[in-house]
Amino acid sequence: MPRDLFPGRQSQELPLTESPEAKTPRPNASQDQEQLPSNAFTIVRDESDDREQRLSNTLRRSDEKNKLHPYVQLLSISDLEACVALEAATFPEQERCSREKFIYRLTTCPTLSLGLFSSTTTLPTPATQAAFDAARPPDSSTPSHRAVLLGHVIGTLTDAAAVTDASMEIPKSFSSHPDHLPPTSLPSNTRGTEIPGHRPLGRTIAIHSVCILPTHQNLGLGKTLLKAYMQRMESSGIADRIALLAHPELVGWYVGKFGFEERGESKATFGGGGWRELVCTKLFLCWRE
Repeated sequence: MPRDLFPGRQSQELPLTESPEAKTPRPNASQDQEQLPSNAFTIVRDESDDREQRLSNTLRRSDEKNKLHPYVQLLSISDLEACVALEAATFPEQERCSREKFIYRLTTCPTLSLGLFSSTTTLPTPATQAAFDAARPPDSSTPSHRAVLLGHVIGTLTDAAAVTDASMEIPKSFSSHPDHLPPTSLPSNTRGTEIPGHRPLGRTIAIHSVCILPTHQNLGLGKTLLKAYMQRMESSGIADRIALLAHPELVGWYVGKFGFEERGESKATFGGGGWRELVCTKLFLCWRE
């Protein structure tokens, strides 16, 4: 045993030094209590340490973000595989946008979908392999770079004031073949029920997916992407409001960062339901630092 390594030497235990704070008179303590020895320690929190840690984390995230060389760009049907891979890496199966829905949205209303890309030369990890495999072909001028999709916002227009199950559906008349061209004629609403899918004359942007590759979350990329999306939509004048569905734990992020208003529990049953209904009528003018 360690204490027998030096048998000729007697073990000596050094006395612990009592904290100076232990003898500091406490409020509401009697005179007798103040004179009693105490082994209590008073821990003083140094707020400067917290500030330094927050600053260090901010600088680290900024440095990691700058290394990615992120940029936003409208999505098209050529980004289909990248969107499918990103959705699969981010959401549970029951909450994912299907391949058929991506084909529909990227061919029918691609101007309502925005991607966040990284022009990178780094090698993929097992967690990012699928995203790299679906990356855009290298640019001829910079063959060593790959345009990897790190995040996307996918939307359509709807006649409703919020995201509904009908707004998330695909019209039965739509062909899921990638070469399909959307019809130019608009179906008329003769039964008073909501017509499924994208409504070109609708004044509400229904966001169906906001996601960032899990390995690149907590870097501020989600805020960068959604802010850029809202700015584009506002400047286009295409709608009066943006609506989306969110889990309760994410409501604070949308309300606090972008000024969305919570309108209660949504009637949508997609993915098992339990969604909160969020609407923003000020678009990018309400995003916050």
